[in-house]
Amino acid sequence: MASPYRDALIASAQRIGADPLDLATVISYETGGTFNPSIRGGAGNRHIGLIQFGIPEQQRYGASQGQSFEEQLPAVEGYLKDRGYQPGMGLLDLYSTINAGRPGRYGASDAGNGGAPGTVADKVNSQMGAHRTKAAAFLGGDFTPTMPAGTNDAPAAAPFGFRPPQGSNDAPATPTAPAPDDTADIAAILRTLMPRQQEQPAASAPEPAAPVPAPMPEPPAAPRFDASRAFALMPATARRRA
Repeated sequence: MASPYRDALIASAQRIGADPLDLATVISYETGGTFNPSIRGGAGNRHIGLIQFGIPEQQRYGASQGQSFEEQLPAVEGYLKDRGYQPGMGLLDLYSTINAGRPGRYGASDAGNGGAPGTVADKVNSQMGAHRTKAAAFLGGDFTPTMPAGTNDAPAAAPFGFRPPQGSNDAPATPTAPAPDDTADIAAILRTLMPRQQEQPAASAPEPAAPVPAPMPEPPAAPRFDASRAFALMPATARRRA
């Protein structure tokens, strides 16, 4: 696709608050990977265009087989807004709105009206992988898209973070075996540098015995009482009384 188509789709996605990769994915799915606004499908080939408008929707939103890609995007926007799509909704609700008429109808199926077998959730989870890749190429990206696992989770890659496409002959990178770990065993080196411990520690010398305290000296004997000496020392008055 030429860059004007890409720019028109991104601008359209911004106006309705959708991820450009999600919008490109559902358009690729509905057009069989062609992004052709004039493609026909459904029961009796009555549906046309980027999201396979039915006859009432063609008349209401002005979608016609002779429109260009850019001319038909406003019809896509008008349909999604009228049917309840809200800014920020993910791929599952975006496709539910297109395929089942409103968000949240994940178990609905249009197989009875000529659509592909499977529910909305089946188609998003199991049938859109290749179209996700086509959408990335349409937008100029080279990343590997991630399909949501039945939820409205945003895709892992940022919608505007595309890199220039790689050449088709680029070979995928071959995983290499991890290099052997040649880190030195520091613990082993330290063990060789440290002296070996003895098998048994040397017997320690016995501690000296505590000194025996010296015996307490005997108190001196009290002197014998000398009555005559004591009498002689008494004053004369005391002796006369005695």
